[in-house]
Amino acid sequence: MTAATDLPQILVIDDEIGPRESLRMLLKPDYNVQTADCVEAGLKLLKEKKPDTIVMDIRMPGMTGIEGLRKIREIDPHLSVIMLTGFGALDTAKEALRLGANDYISKPFDAGEMREVIGRNVERTRVQRASESASGEIKELNARLLKELAQKERLASLGQASAEFVHDLGNPLTIVWGYVQLLAKKIERSETGENAENTASVKELGIIEQNVRLCRELLTMWQSYGSVEASPHRPISVSAIVREVIKGVSAMAAQTGLELKSNICEDPCMLMGDAVQINRAIQNVVINAIQASAETKGLVLIDCTQRDFYVDIRVEDTGCGIDPEQMSKIFDPYFTTKQGKSGTGLGLYITKKVVDDHNGSIKVDSTPGVGTVFTIRLPLLNS
Repeated sequence: MTAATDLPQILVIDDEIGPRESLRMLLKPDYNVQTADCVEAGLKLLKEKKPDTIVMDIRMPGMTGIEGLRKIREIDPHLSVIMLTGFGALDTAKEALRLGANDYISKPFDAGEMREVIGRNVERTRVQRASESASGEIKELNARLLKELAQKERLASLGQASAEFVHDLGNPLTIVWGYVQLLAKKIERSETGENAENTASVKELGIIEQNVRLCRELLTMWQSYGSVEASPHRPISVSAIVREVIKGVSAMAAQTGLELKSNICEDPCMLMGDAVQINRAIQNVVINAIQASAETKGLVLIDCTQRDFYVDIRVEDTGCGIDPEQMSKIFDPYFTTKQGKSGTGLGLYITKKVVDDHNGSIKVDSTPGVGTVFTIRLPLLNS
């Protein structure tokens, strides 16, 4: 048996109780029937019940059926309306059709004809509403697809530019790489005996050499991007990568005048992954933290802790924090809070993609005016 709430809704508006009750009794087995003795009451029920069809008398005291029809069309232009006409009201019925009524039936009405006309008009309303709903969903989907397409086109455009950039950057990086190695060897051989200045220079050149090597590896990665021969995941030490990142950014932190602290566990924290990509992801978060704390010359604290089945890399800063309304967008491509400060909006997008590719997660907690904490969690080898 069909539940009452699933039955189509019919609204009968007639000032005469006889036709009202006759229609209610006639339609009751197959419809939920609401009745009103005037147009004003009927309009109120229309807004509350959202009927599938209205049956309304044309001639009523106060607001007439014709006036009521105009009001109904303002509220719901697609709702089926059947007008009841008395003897000699044919011209008025034609006027009602011109104004948007869907059908009319003369009084006294035939029960079989009334059921047929109401059934047809209920179906018409429901089809129209389903069509409107589908149209709205299609428009929404189309808007989303256009937005995603625009983003893909921008990414495609960036991809073409990146290919040229990778090609053009390769040669000067090769030259820099060669000169860094040459300088390192010269400093090691310069003069007799070691002094503090030479030791420091060798150390700094070592950091430069390490980061130039990273650039070369990134170039290699981008040149093979999308290739079936892309680098497979291998066992790598996350704690070692974190130490490399810290060593590489220490000069940057010192120049900004902030305090850089770290607490890296002795465990190697081994996982299956791509060392270049993990370095890239962690470096993005650490550099963001340094830049966020630069103005206040605050503190950046980096922790690397091994748990039972995963390793946590926690990067905390005492910068300006992230506004709550921006939190949902920080991993979107091209979204940046560094407008006017050379931000591209790709750093955290890249980080999240790398973390996702390694079956990890990234969480952010931030309080405006206090600071931000990013936690990258990665699964350990054989976990």
